[in-house]
Amino acid sequence: MNTLYRTFVQVVEHGTLSEAAERLHLTQPSVTRQLQQLERTYGTALFDRTGRKMLLNRAGQRVYQTARQVLALEQRLADELREFADPEIGTIYIAAGLTPSIYLLPPVLAAYRDKHPKVQFQVQSGSSKEVLEMLHTGAVDMGVVTTAESNADLTLTALVPDRLLLVAAPNHPLLPGGAVRFSELSEWPMVLMRPESGLRSIVESIAMSTGTKLQIAMETDSLESINRLVQTGVGLSVLPQSAVADDLTSGRLVEIGLGDVELGSRTITLATRTGSTLPANAARFAAALPGLCRQSAACYN
Repeated sequence: MNTLYRTFVQVVEHGTLSEAAERLHLTQPSVTRQLQQLERTYGTALFDRTGRKMLLNRAGQRVYQTARQVLALEQRLADELREFADPEIGTIYIAAGLTPSIYLLPPVLAAYRDKHPKVQFQVQSGSSKEVLEMLHTGAVDMGVVTTAESNADLTLTALVPDRLLLVAAPNHPLLPGGAVRFSELSEWPMVLMRPESGLRSIVESIAMSTGTKLQIAMETDSLESINRLVQTGVGLSVLPQSAVADDLTSGRLVEIGLGDVELGSRTITLATRTGSTLPANAARFAAALPGLCRQSAACYN
């Protein structure tokens, strides 16, 4: 049908069968047959023929409007599908956890766009659970998370480790006292992520294993808020190194060493749908992402 529409629109816009035939690289009889086929399809004449002139009638005007819309949609679809095959254009859709979306991805995306300026990014942030839900529904091309359990539906690629640190304001009474035992933290207020977060679970697991009752002064879902609250002396906190690197360097925060436990690290991970075919731009970015993340992480490790 679109072939008939295309011929019909050319005849209308160029006024004669011969001009339309030349534009379409067809013979004039072929153009005539296609117009006749379109009229048979709709069961009505689309032109008023007066001598050699062909004037659109009311039915023809309506078909012309629809034909233009259909052909425009077809062209738009072709352009969008071309983006799937061209790694240098189009939008990449990413969902990312709070830590990578704030601290890791911004310099990584900027570095990638320096080399691929026609590629655009749309980034949504949320908890690791929310990120993986967006990935499962196909709302995004990939997810970047700090907590992901391996399963058959996901392909996981480790990007960078992100060490966990106990941090305090520079004037905290525990400083400069050297390494402390985790159980000693029960004497001091702490600022932590909300209970449903993976980071909070790690801290509570260590507290349970050491018999420590945490004194929680504040809880929030923002790493940036925790960082600022610790700086103002509200309490201690356990934060990923990526979130505090600049503040440690500048002296706004200080790391407190622990002598009896290791806080460990979280691995920032790329998640994609197993068996899913990524658009060419997303596939190229996913392949480059581990190297870009390592370069970025070198700034704080």
